[in-house]
Amino acid sequence: MQVLESINRGGFGRVDKVKDASGRIVARKTFDPTHDVLAASDINSLRKRFNREVKVQSSLSSDYFISVLESDLTAAQPWFTMPLADRNFFDVVTASRKSGDVPSEALFDIINALEELHSLGFAHRDLKPQNILEFDGRWRISDFGLVLPPSGMTSTLTRSGSAWGSAPWCAPEQSLDFKHVTSSADIYAFGAILHDVFTDGKRVPYQKQTCPGAIGFVVEKCTEVDPRKRFKSISDVRTALFTALSVPAAIKPSADASSWIAKLDEINKWTVNEITDFIRLVAGGASPDDKSAIFHAIDEDKLSQMNAIDGDLFNTVAIELCGWAEESFDFSYCDVLVGRLEMIFKIGSYECKARAAISTAGLGAYHNRWYVMKRLVGMCGPSIDDNLARRIAIEIIAEDAQHNFRTSVDGIGQTTSSFHPAIASVLDKKS
Repeated sequence: MQVLESINRGGFGRVDKVKDASGRIVARKTFDPTHDVLAASDINSLRKRFNREVKVQSSLSSDYFISVLESDLTAAQPWFTMPLADRNFFDVVTASRKSGDVPSEALFDIINALEELHSLGFAHRDLKPQNILEFDGRWRISDFGLVLPPSGMTSTLTRSGSAWGSAPWCAPEQSLDFKHVTSSADIYAFGAILHDVFTDGKRVPYQKQTCPGAIGFVVEKCTEVDPRKRFKSISDVRTALFTALSVPAAIKPSADASSWIAKLDEINKWTVNEITDFIRLVAGGASPDDKSAIFHAIDEDKLSQMNAIDGDLFNTVAIELCGWAEESFDFSYCDVLVGRLEMIFKIGSYECKARAAISTAGLGAYHNRWYVMKRLVGMCGPSIDDNLARRIAIEIIAEDAQHNFRTSVDGIGQTTSSFHPAIASVLDKKS
């Protein structure tokens, strides 16, 4: 391979821009520990760690993580190649500070990747802007050198001072007991990244951070010094971030709507009259701004509570929320909205489930949001109930939604066969 230029140099290796044998321009990471790391570590353990990084990264979905193109783990200096990124998130942070624009698409892409990683029982442990790369218009995570290191190498590596993460984004527990660090450390790191975006990024490492405005609560909750006080999951972070970013300042709910939003926190205490009044409000009595503010406040937990206390309340809210979800939103918020649609699909009637599926297809197709498209396939896959599939198929025809469903599977490189046969049959018919 022809080395074109150096991209980065770390404690365990270097990354170069190279031209491979086929003429492709790619990034190559080579095992090449610095003297400081070698002095504090065993070379064989370091090599095992590098080899593990390659194997883990090779096994993860390229939807969320930078893929491995080629590798040679038996070479004197093991190496692997990966696509050359268009930029890293540090560049975005810098640009965002100058422009004031919030990189919401990238932030939600990062959350989606962490959710995938955590669902497999992994923790990244070295999340930072430089390890978040954009390729083909999508943000992906890279550098898995600290993902669950092999047993027996942690104590020697941590003495090197560079093996347990990067200080500005590192959770406090990583410097104390790296071996038992959980995915909560990634939540801390994400909070530090939010701090980078919404402030000048200057902070004392390992401490609880904050910033002005509604986003301050999210940063504070992510970066609690005690991991038990942080968000319990990255999905909870997504919901909180959505809430902090999604309600436009121009939307000012009326006093009546504000009162109802406050009452949502005590929904289990609602009387029959309150339930009736709320149903009337969301079914047509609220202004567009009031309805938007109310629906922003209804998360998965509140939907579940509504379903438990009154079926009519849940059905009305669910159908109205599905219609509201199809309205024009910034595409990055789709990732949270689809979580609410999934809840409706999970616990609702056939009517609610069908509406949730139609709305999800509309969100995915209109915003070209692959995360939403994948959730649609999960909702409408071959294993769902036959009668439900037929109901969804009828709604697809009635709503002329064939294009949205086809676009959704096309967008994630699948075909209509990913859906239940009853749904696929109405999509495969020529109109």
